[in-house]
Amino acid sequence: MRILVVKLRHIGDVLMMTPMLRALKDCYPDAGITAVIPQGMEDILSFNPCVTEVIPFKKGSGIIEDLRLLMTLRAARFDIAINMTEGDRGAIMCFASGAGKRIGADPLGRGFPGKGKLFTDLVPQKWDRHRALMDMEMIMPLGIEPGGQRLELHTSRENDGCVLDMLAGRGIKYGARIAVVHPTSRWLFKCWKDKAVADVIDYLHDRGFNVILTSGPDKKEADKARAVAGLAKRKPVDFSGLLTLGQLASLLKISRLFFGVDSAPMHMAAAVGTPVVALFGPSDYKVWGPYTDKARVIVKKDEYPCIPCRKDGCGGSKKSDCLEAITVPEVIRAIEELIEIYL
Repeated sequence: MRILVVKLRHIGDVLMMTPMLRALKDCYPDAGITAVIPQGMEDILSFNPCVTEVIPFKKGSGIIEDLRLLMTLRAARFDIAINMTEGDRGAIMCFASGAGKRIGADPLGRGFPGKGKLFTDLVPQKWDRHRALMDMEMIMPLGIEPGGQRLELHTSRENDGCVLDMLAGRGIKYGARIAVVHPTSRWLFKCWKDKAVADVIDYLHDRGFNVILTSGPDKKEADKARAVAGLAKRKPVDFSGLLTLGQLASLLKISRLFFGVDSAPMHMAAAVGTPVVALFGPSDYKVWGPYTDKARVIVKKDEYPCIPCRKDGCGGSKKSDCLEAITVPEVIRAIEELIEIYL
């Protein structure tokens, strides 16, 4: 049996479907599973034992490349095809695959006319639960019930070794007590106050952690992370903008703690089993919170009933009052709780 899974979304979204991939593999242990995901995210699934093949999709690659991909999918003779979102491209890929069983998220009239008819089964998207559970529900038409699986993120020996070498170059030995602080997101309105993050870095140093500062490669993210580093009294090891996704996964795997905002690395930390303290504001923590028991989510839902507004800051300001209201002592208490339990 061959199964096609398409998810053309962001890094965290791709991670959210790993419990579903595990459930598929458990149900069909001899099946080959092919995943089509956005180019640049291959390290999220390339080392996952449930996945046989990862096909990167480059948006805007041109009609010739798109047609070549559709022909490749058709030639693979898939038995089952699943589009994990309501997107048009994934619907076309699943239909073009020729799979007899084609499952898709119910588009509810969105996208091109008749899109829902490309599938044999449609699954409603119920946004009152975690995204990982929503992804699990996509395979219910196969008779597979959600439950039990966790996020998975596997690393390569090459990336593991590269990270150890980078740490050694900064004087941090194997087995050291590491905390990763990731203060940025691709959407900066999800970020906390720079000085507050710096104060938490100083606290982590005082608690005996080697603090590693990370960010995405975008210049705005890297600049913000470096501004945070400049405010800290005890300077962190600054890896902001320097790590590939695979290297970041390897770093998170050997870390004792992750502290940051709603971001892809937060999900990556949860996936490798690292305790997480995460700050949430305008995004929905019930849907996008860290999918792990080893987490503390700080969100001012009692003081701000507008949460989750899903807006880019209050009044278009690119700053979220509900995030600004979180205090350093609240964060320290959450970290101390995790230290007491897991460290």
